[in-house]
Amino acid sequence: MRDKSSVKNALRLLSFSLMVNSVSTMSYALTIEDAWQATKQYDPAYLQSQLDEKISETEIRSSRSALLPSAEITAGSTWNEGSDNTNNYGIRLNQTIWDSSKWSVLDQSQASLLASQLKVKQSHNELAERLINAYLDLAQSQGDLRLAQQKFDEGTKMLRIIELRYKAGKIQSVELEDMRSNHLDEEAEILASRSRVEDKKASLIGLINMEPTQVDEIKTTNLSPPKLIVNSKQEWLKLASNHSPELLAAKQSIRIAELETEQAKTGYYPTITGSVGYSDSTHSDDELNANLNLSLPLDLNGSTAASVDRAKLKVHRARQDVRAVEIGIKSTISNRYTQLSLNWQRVEMAEKQVASRELVLKSKQAIYKAGMAEASDVIDAHNRLFSSKNTLQSLLYQYWQYRISLLKSVGKLDNETIALISQALQS
Repeated sequence: MRDKSSVKNALRLLSFSLMVNSVSTMSYALTIEDAWQATKQYDPAYLQSQLDEKISETEIRSSRSALLPSAEITAGSTWNEGSDNTNNYGIRLNQTIWDSSKWSVLDQSQASLLASQLKVKQSHNELAERLINAYLDLAQSQGDLRLAQQKFDEGTKMLRIIELRYKAGKIQSVELEDMRSNHLDEEAEILASRSRVEDKKASLIGLINMEPTQVDEIKTTNLSPPKLIVNSKQEWLKLASNHSPELLAAKQSIRIAELETEQAKTGYYPTITGSVGYSDSTHSDDELNANLNLSLPLDLNGSTAASVDRAKLKVHRARQDVRAVEIGIKSTISNRYTQLSLNWQRVEMAEKQVASRELVLKSKQAIYKAGMAEASDVIDAHNRLFSSKNTLQSLLYQYWQYRISLLKSVGKLDNETIALISQALQS
């Protein structure tokens, strides 16, 4: 079984290495699915949560072994001056007949295993949120750079037209300088956008351990609102109650604290142990013996009572942790669910504004060519158009960030969510 597991792990590492090498040298966009697979293999916190689960499994085996029989073999030799040496041998089998503390430890280890499994799901959920947000942040900054470059290119065309009109004596120098100043602002914005792209790229690299040439961006045309998995706030709250890893892990902490209380109370209970042994010595007959021991603890110094009180307080504290998580989840769901609807209405409005600004710019350019408008009118229409495009793009990314936050609160950031997001992206 170990050989097969080793082969599987080797193949998995090989495939991951090939993926890293291929992605690092590619010229096309890194998809969000590839980024997700990479970060699951690289993120230390996520890998640590998986190791914690395996550690909890070993703790269960250790707790069970304390309830099983144990055996020991003894051998010794004694030297006596003036007499023969004495050699002795023995074997003893020990068994716990009743010990509440050991059963309680087993219950605690089983509860801890479930808690570690929930922590893996929680870590998975949190990692997905970090990866998706980092990916979308880079995509948005990349889109901002693209729009800044488009604005600069369009501004270059407008500047050439104005320069020709100036040379023809149709406009004053102040209009030309106004256009040149605006063009410098556009060039400065390109540099600022490139800087933001590098910052966001560094954040994504820290999660996936590879440098993408580019990533996919959210589509800004033919927009339609993606369907939600449920359609009311109460249904979202119910989903969170049943599936939120953070909430389930917090509730499991109450169970662990309650078992710790039971563990502390075992200091009041008796224990019964038994043993059977056989011994042989060179100067005595073979001996077979059996023992049965009853131990009844007395809490004269109050240490057991103090342990019980401390464990009870931990239960109350764990319940407050659950309340804090429930309050946070309820607040997030209430806000994000409402914001999603409003945000999409703003997206639709921004889409209309872009279309309107395009018509205004075309009209201003036509009027300017006819000599019936100032250059500042064209510049203003030009700037307003790209401002609207930036707003539309920003609102789209904000919509998805709200949606990711909502899905994270109910523990639904899974492969299906990644696939859904990829449908809204384009190279």
